[in-house]
Amino acid sequence: MSIPTAPAPGEERTAHCLLDHAGRVLDAADADRPFYAASTIKLHVLLAALRAVDAGGLDLAARVTATSRFRGADGEVFALGGDHRDATHPPEGTPIAVRELLVRMIDRSSNEATDHVLSLVGLPAVAEEIARLGLTSTRVERMIGDASAIAAGATNETSAADLARTIRALVAGAPGPGGLEPRSRSLAREALRAQRIRVIADALRPDVEVGSKTGWVDDYRHDVAFLGDPDTTTVRYLAVMTAGRGQEAADAHIGRLVRALLPDLAR
Repeated sequence: MSIPTAPAPGEERTAHCLLDHAGRVLDAADADRPFYAASTIKLHVLLAALRAVDAGGLDLAARVTATSRFRGADGEVFALGGDHRDATHPPEGTPIAVRELLVRMIDRSSNEATDHVLSLVGLPAVAEEIARLGLTSTRVERMIGDASAIAAGATNETSAADLARTIRALVAGAPGPGGLEPRSRSLAREALRAQRIRVIADALRPDVEVGSKTGWVDDYRHDVAFLGDPDTTTVRYLAVMTAGRGQEAADAHIGRLVRALLPDLAR
């Protein structure tokens, strides 16, 4: 069963943003246009969680109890089900380290892990990180699968420009004031490099270092990646968002765009 999460776009749309190591725009199209974010919001959740780790408010080694049940916006408990579930997630009641929740949220896009992390850090902490980065098109207003929040009009959306800036904030070797601590950047890089759902990466040569995060619901398909070593000046950050295409067509379209924008890295 699938809970409707976003209105159908009604037309095919694509947006992209390519940044250099310093965050300067190398190429962009419709980059500030908001799209339904799908699982790309997990980058914003990860940023808030790692900020809490750096501040001492969240312990990566702490063990919590795995669950698929969470408290929704209406105060009632809801359970993730159907295609919202991650078949590899530990059974209900199993101890799991916070660090593993963060990695699973990214490398396999676990919704259980995401909602669990959100229950630990809170939506206001995510909003604080969005404001800290000055993201103009991003809203993370609800947990995944919270039907009561959807019914109340809460949404999760972002833009290609905001995604490129967010992944840079997570992994950049020298992010500037307010950046993450080295161990947090290291965890973010590890999780993104371990990505199991590859789109941008599949258009690149196998020797290119890449870490990424996709997002997918019906009619929306996105990917954002760092390309190259984040500690060097040759790293680039690319976000591509699409609407109105099926998954196969969207992936093919993203692949063509990657090859056009990054001919030096493409296969």
